[in-house]
Amino acid sequence: SFDRLVGYLMYPVACIMGVPLVDCERVGYLIGIKVFANEFVAYLKLAEFITAGNLTKRAEVIATYALCGFSNFASLGVQVGGLSPMAPNRKKDLTTLVFSAMIGGNMACFMTACIAGFFS
Repeated sequence: SFDRLVGYLMYPVACIMGVPLVDCERVGYLIGIKVFANEFVAYLKLAEFITAGNLTKRAEVIATYALCGFSNFASLGVQVGGLSPMAPNRKKDLTTLVFSAMIGGNMACFMTACIAGFFS
């Protein structure tokens, strides 16, 4: 299923951020949902995991910080649609930069999650 595929795809990202190995697939799934859907859906799923007690405290802290931010595929359209009217002659430049901006935004959130995990 899509859940398992995304969980396995983002498993290394979760491991690198310092998530305990028992929680890496779940946190990887949450990161994948954040990137491919949006952060609101991912936070709802995180709340379900926390309520059910499926994550360790450290994984909860890291996931909370990793999921924040407006860097997903849906935001690419929002960025192009919002910025291109301000500079219509630079629309081609915007479309080439939005994917890099999404990667950079996710990396910033993941680095914040690493620091939060270090102190948890």
